[in-house]
Amino acid sequence: MNIKSAHFLPGTNKRLGDKYLLLECLGDGSHGWVWRAERLIDSEIVAVKIPKDLTKDDRLLAEGKELLTIDAHPNIVRIFDMGRIPPENEWFFIEMEYFPSQSLAQKLEQRNQHFGNTFERLFGMYAQVLEAVGFLAALPTPISHGDIKPHNILVGAADLVKLTDFGSSALPEEIYVRTRENGGTVLYAAPEFSDSVSRKGSFEELLRGDIYSLGVLLYQLLTGQLPHDTPSQVRRHAPFKRPSEINANIVASVDELILRCMAREPSDRYPDIETLRSAFELARQHQLNNPQYAISSSSGLVITDWSTSVINALEAQDYLKAAKIAGAEFARTHDFGALLQHLNSLYRANRLFEFEETFDREYKSNIEGADIKAIRLLAIKAFLSLRKTDRVKMLLQEAIAFDGESLELDFLLATLFGLEANFPAAREALEIINRKSPSKPQVLIRLIQVCEQMRDYPASVGYLKHALRVTRESTELEAKRQRYQDLGLW
Repeated sequence: MNIKSAHFLPGTNKRLGDKYLLLECLGDGSHGWVWRAERLIDSEIVAVKIPKDLTKDDRLLAEGKELLTIDAHPNIVRIFDMGRIPPENEWFFIEMEYFPSQSLAQKLEQRNQHFGNTFERLFGMYAQVLEAVGFLAALPTPISHGDIKPHNILVGAADLVKLTDFGSSALPEEIYVRTRENGGTVLYAAPEFSDSVSRKGSFEELLRGDIYSLGVLLYQLLTGQLPHDTPSQVRRHAPFKRPSEINANIVASVDELILRCMAREPSDRYPDIETLRSAFELARQHQLNNPQYAISSSSGLVITDWSTSVINALEAQDYLKAAKIAGAEFARTHDFGALLQHLNSLYRANRLFEFEETFDREYKSNIEGADIKAIRLLAIKAFLSLRKTDRVKMLLQEAIAFDGESLELDFLLATLFGLEANFPAAREALEIINRKSPSKPQVLIRLIQVCEQMRDYPASVGYLKHALRVTRESTELEAKRQRYQDLGLW
């Protein structure tokens, strides 16, 4: 039986269009399925990830597209292909290497079965994670994984480790990067990337976020606990026990390595993976030269708070519930982190007029900090959606004054020009961004649209050709190319 509808729930022994025979469901998460599948063209066994929400644009569904053209690495799950399934082009797929394994999260739940109860074994797996992250960071166009946690680390035969799930991966200076909505993810995130709004920045900034997550990972491997229990604790970098306070067998150099990875200020962390790897090898030897003791699992209770409930509601896409919880917390404490989550939830629920009322009542332009900066950016996007251009201009001026210039603010300014039908100014702003940070699909698509508005079709064709070179399997761009051909412009 062929799958015909994007609303059809896949079952075993089903064909997925003309590409796959689905054999076994390997995972069924809130965002998608992962299947062991047979590739029909050559009978190869692969893993196929199928997002459940197919209403999103292909660019948002594409996960790890930056890895399609890189060389294979033994510690990274290969991504072979992605796009829409022919002939109906309803289902989106991500085809990956099939790697028989369990996640490290599943393995850690088996500590009572003697998994990972020695420093030597845990260090061996951690070293492979470092190899994977270091490989991505050393690419000609470096990649930040952005979601390093046990759930995204697969452990196969002989403890071979592979890093997977590149849904938050980012290239340097992405204009927008997809949001985080998973509560568990936030507990591994650096404070500066823990607001569930977005993750973006220079590669150095993104990498230091990965280094923080690597510190949390090693903390958990060696203690059986996480340093923080709730997203709000992560955001404010609440004090936490040193690893050796939980496991007295941990030597000082391992303690210091983890704490440096997890420094609150990104500049205080290791600057790159090579430096971290060197420090790790030295600390590893110090630890292994000491007597070996078993590492027991945690018996402590997990604490939750309002931020845990908000993240859980966001994960379930119950945005109004998330807004209600965060709004109540802000009313109680006047914590701007709660206000950020309240506004973020209203924005995702498309409750823009309620967003405006709350923003007008609570926003204070004379306060600085990461939460206020994120609130300003959300408000700019919300007022662009409401077409309130005067408010957008005012907030853009404030953002530049308080937070400095950035490619994202440049992009929002270009969007404002387009909204005002000032297409020459929009084009000029977008071309400046394209020179500063070339080949970003969102920028190229906007340039195509602006040039069409200006009736400069040769320029539109040029930008479309460039976009097709850097964006694989985009039905939107292919349809535009076909229209251009039909009009004799191609």
